[in-house]
Amino acid sequence: MNILFFDSIDKDIFGGLENWIGMVAAHLVRKGHQVAVAGRPGSQYLRRMAAIDDRIKILPVNISGDFNPITIAGIKRLLNDHDIDVVTVNFNKDIRLAGLAARWRGKTRVLWRVGMNITKNNFVHRNLTPRLIDGVITPSRSLKNQLIESGYIMPDMVHVIPNGTKLKDSGLSIEDARHRLREKYNLPPQSTIAVNSGRFVNHKGHAFLIEAAPTIVAKHPDIVFLFLGDGYLQKKHQQRISKLNLEKQFVFAGMLDDLQLELMGSDLMVHPSIIEPFGISLIEGMQAGLPIIASAVGGIPEVVGKTECAVLVDPGNVDQLATAVNSVLDSPGRMRQMGQAAQKRWREEFTIDIMLGRVEQYLTQFMYAENR
Repeated sequence: MNILFFDSIDKDIFGGLENWIGMVAAHLVRKGHQVAVAGRPGSQYLRRMAAIDDRIKILPVNISGDFNPITIAGIKRLLNDHDIDVVTVNFNKDIRLAGLAARWRGKTRVLWRVGMNITKNNFVHRNLTPRLIDGVITPSRSLKNQLIESGYIMPDMVHVIPNGTKLKDSGLSIEDARHRLREKYNLPPQSTIAVNSGRFVNHKGHAFLIEAAPTIVAKHPDIVFLFLGDGYLQKKHQQRISKLNLEKQFVFAGMLDDLQLELMGSDLMVHPSIIEPFGISLIEGMQAGLPIIASAVGGIPEVVGKTECAVLVDPGNVDQLATAVNSVLDSPGRMRQMGQAAQKRWREEFTIDIMLGRVEQYLTQFMYAENR
């Protein structure tokens, strides 16, 4: 199979989809498939892909407007020159550029790997998108349903493949990780750490956890909220925390390349998103054996399943969130059981090997499927 991952993401950005592409590309080349990635010259996307495996072909493309004939002709040449069977796309712009190039060539199938609902209800989207794609991969049934509700993405086009994470061995015991984490951030040894991983944007719901914090701290004064990430709302959140006189209860760790110590050394994960198509940080927390308190929104109920690993609350409900956190912290035995259930579910559903096997199987079937 010859596959091209086309992504027009801005030069200085590397996000969740690009990380997914990197994992899938590395797996496919190890399995003997021919893999190429195309994106903006000098982009983080291409630089990071080049570092993964030297068997991945790096194809810079000068990308301009959605319907630019020069860009489309250039992509068609890439499809021809590398005899591409399948091209995956990301943004709506990608669908039109690579989709038109593939239709022009006539031999390449187009797969849209979508991580959030970016469908739009206008003439161009309703009439072009279904004509330019042959299939869709989403990480959750919730997102699949949102795409179908657009009215122009047919249910049989959409295939659900949940995300997965790698098994990492730090060489540390849980006790060592707990000690080192508290030492790293200069926290008291007896601190209980509630970790949250996500960018500081509105839909991640950090504001609701901050508002719930006074109620939680009143009952559990040794609690510390460890925020992993960055974003434009960070300063606003810090100002609100200062007004609540809770600076000692919050640690802003920034955007980290490796979260393993932070996850292994924490006691629970709190994830109060109001929009969440899947929730990759949840499975990272589950892999680390953390009890989960999260919003019952989007793909989150699918991720935690009907297990004892999580307590779900209504999105944006501060009182429910505070009550749930306090309830879990009140019972150390329950916390241990929740953490064990979380790790069990991760092993059975969300390892990287499970995800990559599903993706490769689907791509092989997709390549040989009859054109619609």
